[in-house]
Amino acid sequence: MPESIPSPHKPLVIAFDAKRLFNNFTGLGNYSRTLVRNLHQYFPENEYHLFTPSITENVETSWFLEEKSFHIHLPASRNPMWRSFGMSSQVNALNPDIFHGLSHELPFGLANNITKIVTFHDLIYERFPDQFGMWDRFMYKLKYKSAAKRADAIAAISESTKLDLCEFYGIDKDKIDLVFQSCGDHFQSGNDAGNIKISTPEVKDYFLYVGSVIERKGLLQCVLAYAKLPEKYRKPFVIIGNGDKDYMRKVKEMIQYYRLESNFLFVNGVTNAELVAYYDHCFCLVYPSIFEGFGIPIIESLFRHKPVITSDISSLPEAAGPGAILVNPYSPDDIANAMVRMHETHIYESLATNGYDYVHDHFSSQKTAENLMQTYHKSLERYRP
Repeated sequence: MPESIPSPHKPLVIAFDAKRLFNNFTGLGNYSRTLVRNLHQYFPENEYHLFTPSITENVETSWFLEEKSFHIHLPASRNPMWRSFGMSSQVNALNPDIFHGLSHELPFGLANNITKIVTFHDLIYERFPDQFGMWDRFMYKLKYKSAAKRADAIAAISESTKLDLCEFYGIDKDKIDLVFQSCGDHFQSGNDAGNIKISTPEVKDYFLYVGSVIERKGLLQCVLAYAKLPEKYRKPFVIIGNGDKDYMRKVKEMIQYYRLESNFLFVNGVTNAELVAYYDHCFCLVYPSIFEGFGIPIIESLFRHKPVITSDISSLPEAAGPGAILVNPYSPDDIANAMVRMHETHIYESLATNGYDYVHDHFSSQKTAENLMQTYHKSLERYRP
């Protein structure tokens, strides 16, 4: 376990909206678990309270359930509106120094003396409204904008998200702190994952895609780019993730159209330990998303010393730093050219080395935990002098 960081401040009582920590097992849930675990590791003197309407017990949540220093709070009675309205009475009774909403929301009715922080990951529904139903857009606007206005401080996970908060919600930039997110320690470990079994053991040195299979992520563009590659550059292409069935069908139909079925492998149900191994065995990550709040697969890959091909827009250049070839995500030609260039040894080695140094300096567990704790104390000093 990493050593804790000496703090000049008194210990804090910190409460979290932990619904996604205990019940979401993709991006927002991973963010919540990583953040709370890192705070606990580096600042164990604080008191941590997790408020959640329910708990899913599995390998991802077991550590939080077994670690006795966490205080877990559940609804006193069944209430479908508890997270938005009922939770606040229990939080107010605890009277913490900080309440942190980990994913765009704050409960209504929190006492004025509690300093309120909310993390914003993205405002995708504002950038791409046609990808969301009318009711979803209405509810996101209602809850997210209200939380941004009521928060004492906002932790934005990228400069791109910070700019969107200013543009769409009119939030004062001084109220928003840039607090990058990290990834799980298992990705940051220097240990080789070569001894971990994966479901495609015969496949090595492949292009890798990690993420939801939805239109915004650009997998179809990857297929079109791959089809343009000269034969000598056609490494296997492994896809980890699932998502929209209609979009998945389009992707597979395009693979069939170009007769590339033997080149593409779809993998589901991958654990985090296995995912480390998939990164370690790959050639590079291909991630041409047209919009991300951050882009966790990018830093996961770079922490494993594997360079990245990603988009030149939204937050993706921030996440990749000098570890990626940046492309126009709408251009299969651009993506294909990057896949070819990645085979140049000096380019590949430079991206892998500089990319690792960049993520280690900016997105390590310790660095991101320290930055968030600075936001906590700055907010307390500003709003509770």
